[in-house]
Amino acid sequence: MADLDDGSTETDPFPQSALPRDELDALLDARLAEVPGWHSADDPVRLGFAMTAPHDLALETFGRFAARNPNNVGLHTRFGDGVRGTRRLEREAVLALAGLLHADAADGYVTSGANEGTLAGLRVGRNALRAAGARRVVVLASTLTHHSVAKAAEILDLELRLLPAGPSWRLEAEAVEAALDDLAEGTDAGDRTGVVVVSTAGYYNTGLVDPVDEIADVLARRASGGGNLSVFHHVDAAHGGMILPFTDPEVPFDFRSPQVHSIVLDPHKSGLMPYSCGVFLCRKGLMGHGAVPAPMSGFLDETITGSRSGAMAAALWSLVFGVAADGYRQVLRDCLAIRDRLADAIRTADPDAVVLPSPGNTVLVAGFSHEGGRLPAALTDRYRLVGNTLPWKAPDGTVEDRLFHHFYAMPHLTPAHLDGFATALAAALDAPDPARPRRTAQDTAPSGPPGELRELRRSSVCLRHLVVHPPERRDPDGYPHTYSFHTFQDRAGLHEELTARPWDGDGAHEGLHVYAPDLDAPFANELFGVTDSGRYALEVLDRNQQKLSLVGAAHFAVFGPEPRDAERPVVLANFHADGALRSVEYKYGDRRHNDEVQVFRDEIVVKIGKDARSVHREGDDYSFSLDTSLELRVRVADDDSAPRVDRVARHADPALPRRRHLLRGQYRRFPNRFFDTIVEMTVGRRYRSSGTPGVLALPGGPVLARSAELDLVRVETAVADGGLRVVLTSVDGPGEAVFSVPLDLGARLPLLLTGIPVGEPESLTPGEVVNWAADLHRPVAALREAARAQDGHRHLSAPDGPPGGVEPS
Repeated sequence: MADLDDGSTETDPFPQSALPRDELDALLDARLAEVPGWHSADDPVRLGFAMTAPHDLALETFGRFAARNPNNVGLHTRFGDGVRGTRRLEREAVLALAGLLHADAADGYVTSGANEGTLAGLRVGRNALRAAGARRVVVLASTLTHHSVAKAAEILDLELRLLPAGPSWRLEAEAVEAALDDLAEGTDAGDRTGVVVVSTAGYYNTGLVDPVDEIADVLARRASGGGNLSVFHHVDAAHGGMILPFTDPEVPFDFRSPQVHSIVLDPHKSGLMPYSCGVFLCRKGLMGHGAVPAPMSGFLDETITGSRSGAMAAALWSLVFGVAADGYRQVLRDCLAIRDRLADAIRTADPDAVVLPSPGNTVLVAGFSHEGGRLPAALTDRYRLVGNTLPWKAPDGTVEDRLFHHFYAMPHLTPAHLDGFATALAAALDAPDPARPRRTAQDTAPSGPPGELRELRRSSVCLRHLVVHPPERRDPDGYPHTYSFHTFQDRAGLHEELTARPWDGDGAHEGLHVYAPDLDAPFANELFGVTDSGRYALEVLDRNQQKLSLVGAAHFAVFGPEPRDAERPVVLANFHADGALRSVEYKYGDRRHNDEVQVFRDEIVVKIGKDARSVHREGDDYSFSLDTSLELRVRVADDDSAPRVDRVARHADPALPRRRHLLRGQYRRFPNRFFDTIVEMTVGRRYRSSGTPGVLALPGGPVLARSAELDLVRVETAVADGGLRVVLTSVDGPGEAVFSVPLDLGARLPLLLTGIPVGEPESLTPGEVVNWAADLHRPVAALREAARAQDGHRHLSAPDGPPGGVEPS
């Protein structure tokens, strides 16, 4: 898997031959061992996530029917349908659940979960409202509503209006009525607006239930009074629909209100079903609004998924009729006892915490009393705990935002699980957070570098090191299971600022400054740097950083003087631990987004539209993301071979807008790399074309890319006169950028840029590094000056003569 090696994600070759059975079983067993079990006290306990061990009866029934692979495509709850096999079992299970929710008559089907059920409900509602004459359809919900509502609205192209959650943490009927008044007032004369109101019976992060009956009364009153609005009412009961009927049956969240039109349930949560199993229910006569003819199959499809597992329907039937109300009632009452025991454990560990069991539900909400209510990352990661900032009415009557964590008391939890959590929570709350060391008066005393180096307080000036490893997590050999490329933190968040001072070693090199986290041990902690502020910087990494670095052991960057010229690139020279030159990089653009050329001894890499970001994941955890529209990798062979294209990988269409980086919560590893297109070529260093060379033809047609400077461009590549030529031509307007790189540049650069061994950094002296930086500045600045863009052309070259033979401007 490529993504486990270098951060990128590409396809794997499809296997041609089957694995031997023993090897296949061994690999499956290894992956199974990585999935936590349910009943071991040593396994992570998902206290913050609504999932539990499936019932043995459901697993047995699913396996019993799965071999026949029944397909329950279609709807089976109408008269005359669902009379045989798994379709009959689905009909009986679905209608029994509709009866549990007080429906006199209903249609519905088994879904993949509440996400699909919500999409089905909003789709039926949209189409019904359009049939009622509404040209505009708006979804009205609370800011605490599950994200599946926003997702469904986006899929269906519906306007979404979220009403702010007050300290009651519910969607109040008064707020719904005010929002409907506003929509009615904004509807032009003669027009009609459709509104899908979404209520929740068991919010994911609070467990609370909206006053569904009061909201339904508002809708009924408005419907009877006429007006220019038509309203559909959908209830998300994923987290309460399989609980409240057995723990608090008087809560009127269901079809008891005539103005409730559809409901979704999630039996794969507290209903003891395996993933994925949901149920969508609606009143009779509504499913037709989602009907699509399937003439090739000979039926009418009213579902989202089409083909569905009959084995899953059979498993659901086995629990509806094999566990029944008595069984569910006992299981869920036991869960409420677990919830209360969990609340006692939290109060014991933090007597000042705000602890709120959800009435009738298995959810517990806790606002801890220290450091803004945060919990240590080790605790939240192990127990899958998520904190949400919610409006809170304090005892003095004031309303403020406060961080609350939610806990789920699920059937698989045992006293051993709870005792383990209680011990871990008490220890975590009692111990100081190592990610937030306590500051002393000495820490806050005025000191530090001169004003021109103020940015060193947060990071180094080199383009490489914007983030820092947390203390005591810097040795990858000492922390093989917790230390990885994604464990990074901003220096300011650690209160571990770089210290800097003017260099006064021998009177030479005036104006330079040296910096490190600890200048008394400059090469033992992260990095040691020397800089001529605003012009250049050299950084040598410590042993641990060198083990983890993907780009060498030391880096020299020329980026000044100020004001910077947009036509001149930032140039970096990267060195291996033995002092040998690794590469030189030319970056045209800003610090984050640029078109770039990397020159190695035997390779030239052209990166178009490279966007590099440090991403704050959560807590003290950072990741790094590299998004490049086109990466052209040219291997330079030591011969005269003609250029050839070895591989073209097209991952995305650059002509279509896309999100350049993942959302914060999606980052799992560092680095995360994405490319629209990768082109790999080979050419001999001594190749000389005969005649006029043409543009290299690539399989799949012309290559497009998103340039940092020109946006969408056509990319043409040619090799001529001993050099690589890459031409970017703007698609949407005038503009051209040309990169010309001699094929022998990588072989010449090591003669120009010499290094010193840094593999044992503790043996270095600051003076050696300062002298090295001063020696490097002139030749690297000369490379930069030679690469200045002129009329859109960037000719990369090395100056002739001895090192330092060109005076930088």
